[in-house]
Amino acid sequence: METLLIREIELHRFKRYREKTIPVPGGFCLLAGSNNSGKSTLMQAFALWEFCKSVVHIEQGIDALLDENIGKKQGVGVNAEDFLPLNLPSLKHLWTNLRISPEKDPQGKKEPDGYTLWVEVRWKNETLNRNKHLRFSLSLANERLFIKTTRSNVTAEEDIPKVAYIPPFAGILSREPYHTKAMRAKLVGQGLSGSVMRNTLLELYQENQKERDRLKGDSDRIPKQELASLRKTDRWEHLLEVMRDLFKVELVIHDFNEDYHSSIKAEYWKGAYNENGTKFIKHNGFNRRDIMVEGSGFLQLLNVLSLSIDPSYQVIFLDEPDAHLHPTLQFALLKELNVLSEKYGKQILFATHSTELIASQMPDKILMFENGKVNLLSDDHQKIGLITGLGSEFSPQIHKLQRTKKVVFVENESDSNIIKRLSEILGQPIPNDIVFWSWPGKHNERQHLFNQLKREISGLKGLSVRDRDNQEFNTITKSLLDKNNTGCDKDGLLARTWRYRYIETYLLC
Repeated sequence: METLLIREIELHRFKRYREKTIPVPGGFCLLAGSNNSGKSTLMQAFALWEFCKSVVHIEQGIDALLDENIGKKQGVGVNAEDFLPLNLPSLKHLWTNLRISPEKDPQGKKEPDGYTLWVEVRWKNETLNRNKHLRFSLSLANERLFIKTTRSNVTAEEDIPKVAYIPPFAGILSREPYHTKAMRAKLVGQGLSGSVMRNTLLELYQENQKERDRLKGDSDRIPKQELASLRKTDRWEHLLEVMRDLFKVELVIHDFNEDYHSSIKAEYWKGAYNENGTKFIKHNGFNRRDIMVEGSGFLQLLNVLSLSIDPSYQVIFLDEPDAHLHPTLQFALLKELNVLSEKYGKQILFATHSTELIASQMPDKILMFENGKVNLLSDDHQKIGLITGLGSEFSPQIHKLQRTKKVVFVENESDSNIIKRLSEILGQPIPNDIVFWSWPGKHNERQHLFNQLKREISGLKGLSVRDRDNQEFNTITKSLLDKNNTGCDKDGLLARTWRYRYIETYLLC
């Protein structure tokens, strides 16, 4: 497969953008900004482009996407009820200030045939070292959408990027039929990635089984060295390992035979690694269950990860996949998506309102949306604007910090409540001028956030307090210094870790 890297998208009269070119960074990137700042518009523009590509390809064939056939094809008509990639009350809302009469394009020419909205994606085929582009223009008549290719330098011999847009809880079904690749691409292009999740899992599993059969050959088992290599490189093996680590579950996908089966069966069982960490073992008495039995967080994360691993898609847009996840899972998802992006050469763009996730990322992995502008950050201190501008719950804290200049980072609100109560019992109540900031991040992640806050709040002093959790007891000194902690305890921030496993344990000591 050719390596394709999307570089930018140009929008003309699409939703909030009358005329806008937006850069698209490579690898993994957070999309950050306040509500109505343009994050969703960018993702929806790619969803629209993928939908147009799918419709034109299905209705008119690959020839309709090629440079040599521009102007030779009529537009493809789509009824409002068949337009599924975006949830809109009316198709006219795709346009910026829709008018009946044709307007002029940037060169002063009238836009022909009423095709007044267009979306153009530009990418680099790094395998062939070529810059490519593909534009779709749209027209609206009586709530019927017409789509046609109006600019392209695509040839029949080259690949075209496939984009997956994953809105929250994207149509996950309890029973999922088997789909051809074309139908899967169509459903994903319509924003219904959850409705093909079992198909994605089945294909990943089947490819893994083919490779296992090849490596086994005529032998009874796969040689140890080749098995170890398979577990490091195979996408299904990768997904299994992630789900074991995050949810302590083993995925089980059943073989599918269209002569006998009407839907794809995907189950799981719960277990744990053995003492050596070499084998995942099922808990006694735990029967297999269908994946739909698990909660929405599990399904959302499985959907996101399976599609991100799927080799069919080069570009993945995730619309707030962290919104319904526990903070621990939010960071686990962020870490895994960074790994997937680097390991498989994916472009993964992740829209979020989480100040904690923003604070934990390097600035060159954050695309900031602000006042109609879209820019990739270049310095850590630029993140403070995002943090102060996101999440109303943080604004009072920051305003108070600007006055008091004292902060204590804890893992959650219950930690701060216990610390305050213990201090009262000991006769040394916590002063009201200290701000408690709840965040499960590690000491070094809090150090980054502290440094960003300090750029804006001169003289800021802080304390970072964490539970010992699963660290060995002897890694924490009697003065609560953490021997495993490096890079902190400087610049005005002290890092301390409870000697017992949790702060609650001190109530018993």
